[in-house]
Amino acid sequence: MTVVSLIFMRFIHVFQGWSVALFVVCMGMAIVAIAMQVRRYRLGSVSIRAERGRPSPWAVIFLTTSVCLISVLSIASVIKISLF
Repeated sequence: MTVVSLIFMRFIHVFQGWSVALFVVCMGMAIVAIAMQVRRYRLGSVSIRAERGRPSPWAVIFLTTSVCLISVLSIASVIKISLF
């Protein structure tokens, strides 16, 4: 997500303020994803010690949604650059 946000900054001359907004959104999603993974890792290590594991569907849903959002934004930016 960090790399994608930096790609948006590369096209700041085309998108002006939108590039900065997308950069901030992608960086925010990256920070949230990392924070969720740290929490999930700690819970997972405790459950491994207790020999019981539970999947975290919210982490999977969040990561899937953020990847799909970044994909849509990237496709839209490529279309805008190539057509306009």
